[in-house]
Amino acid sequence: MKKLNVLFITTSHDTLGSTGEKTGVWLEELAGPYYTFKDAGANVTIASPKGGAVPLDPKSEEEDWQTEHTQRFYKDDTATEAIKDTLNISEVKPEDYDVLFFPGGHGPMWDMGDNDEIAKIVKAFDGKQKPIGLVCHGVAALKGIKNDDGTMFVKGKQVTSFTNSEEDAVQLTDVVPFLLETELINEGGVYTKAEDWNEYVVLDGNLVTGQNPQSSVKAAEKLLEMTSLN
Repeated sequence: MKKLNVLFITTSHDTLGSTGEKTGVWLEELAGPYYTFKDAGANVTIASPKGGAVPLDPKSEEEDWQTEHTQRFYKDDTATEAIKDTLNISEVKPEDYDVLFFPGGHGPMWDMGDNDEIAKIVKAFDGKQKPIGLVCHGVAALKGIKNDDGTMFVKGKQVTSFTNSEEDAVQLTDVVPFLLETELINEGGVYTKAEDWNEYVVLDGNLVTGQNPQSSVKAAEKLLEMTSLN
């Protein structure tokens, strides 16, 4: 039986606006889905806008945010090496992969949205009805994508993401370049959400979106279920 090939696209951005603080990918949103797919026997390839090393959000490495997945990741040489040498998204061949996944962290707010290379990859997967998953700020990858007829990709689609109230709770409303919930609504997305910090995943056709770090594993599980149905 052919192995499932999963493509993760993470952020390359490591600066939190003009705060002087660092950001990047949120480790649990990378590690949880990574092991969800790996434990199911899938191959996982990690790519990023710049290629090379992926920045981890320092806050996601604090003790309060550690999970069984992050602890496993730190001890896994294959995983830690994979984020030191990611594929540049310009080198990605969508036809080589079965599933597309975007973890979050605040980094994607600066380099995922309005990104022509990412738009091409998302549209290539969508055109073949391959599963596409995004969680938390990773949903920023959908910002600005247009269908061939000029309509916005998210228009009429059921979506969720890190919410405006969650952004306010972490006191970054005035730091991020835009509010993701607001942008998705402005582009015509049918936006829903749960209470802050609750697990919440939305499905619409081949598209899976998760609200926050708590939703990352569930989103990956939903993507796996979709592959078993195809």
